[in-house]
Amino acid sequence: MNSSLFLRAALAAFLIVALCFWSGCDDRNDADLPSVVYSLKHTIVTPGSALDCDAGANLVAIAASSAGTYVYDISNPASPVEEFHYEQLVPFYSTLVALDTVNHLVASASSPSAPGDRYPIHYYVGTDRRLTFATFSGPFDEMAFTSRLDTFTLWGTDGDDGLVAGNYCHDGDSTWTRDCPTFWQGWDVDQVRMRGFDIKNQYIAIALADYRIHIRDTELNSNVSIFLTPGDPQDCEWYGDYLMVADNLYFTIFNAANIDSPVVVTTMTIPGADRLIRVKMDEHRALLLDDADGIYVVDVSDVTNPRLLQSIPLPEPTGIAAANGRLIATDQQLGTLIYER
Repeated sequence: MNSSLFLRAALAAFLIVALCFWSGCDDRNDADLPSVVYSLKHTIVTPGSALDCDAGANLVAIAASSAGTYVYDISNPASPVEEFHYEQLVPFYSTLVALDTVNHLVASASSPSAPGDRYPIHYYVGTDRRLTFATFSGPFDEMAFTSRLDTFTLWGTDGDDGLVAGNYCHDGDSTWTRDCPTFWQGWDVDQVRMRGFDIKNQYIAIALADYRIHIRDTELNSNVSIFLTPGDPQDCEWYGDYLMVADNLYFTIFNAANIDSPVVVTTMTIPGADRLIRVKMDEHRALLLDDADGIYVVDVSDVTNPRLLQSIPLPEPTGIAAANGRLIATDQQLGTLIYER
């Protein structure tokens, strides 16, 4: 081969390698995934430390420690508008928050453990905003609403009492009635601490501090299944018939189509993850909160082969929520960060 042909061949080989590197050639010819799924649009800096968040539609609720509880309209995520503020009274401060966008309610969990208004529930619209308060003992690991129009249940995993709930219904005028339509008697599991949970239809899945997940039928108030996880489960979230588990050092996916006996599909180790404590779903993306490092975004469209899409470093992350194509995170140093895909 003469020198001219050799140079042309070498150049062609170089261009093929460079093109494959740039376009991400692979055997399956998969579509390329973006290097950044969620981009930061705005940071809300509240007077108190941001400790937790919840989101629904175009709203985000924030538990802001000594500054109380806020609700913002984030229709334009780059320019949030404050809709509601509940100013906590000393010695209380907001540690957890739950949002009900059906009945326009926001619930606050307040610490420390002292007599008083620890679990107030407010309308986040209108002028006469105080609705009632929940009579839980606490402290909570997680809190969430299940709601229909004029009816809601506020659930919590209570460090003292296990799984608790308050049921309320509207009687047609301005009055809300407690313990309506049914009353939840509570559920404790041999004093094992309950952590994060998620509800799908009548089934509630709960991560326990003894390396197990419990699934319970809330209509029958009975256990459906109890099973071990490969790690130390901190939180769980339904994804169709699958259950996503923030499993401390691992991210574990269970197939719960046979709800009596869920089985492990995948256990994923995420490089750099120290303590995965929360998981939320945004379509086919699992959003994992590491309270030491930040957020990991994992594609679970193929549950047998989950793939890390993005890492978002944060100095002191505390909470995570997802709604309407947005990822919201709270951080004690930075405030509340609004990301959008």
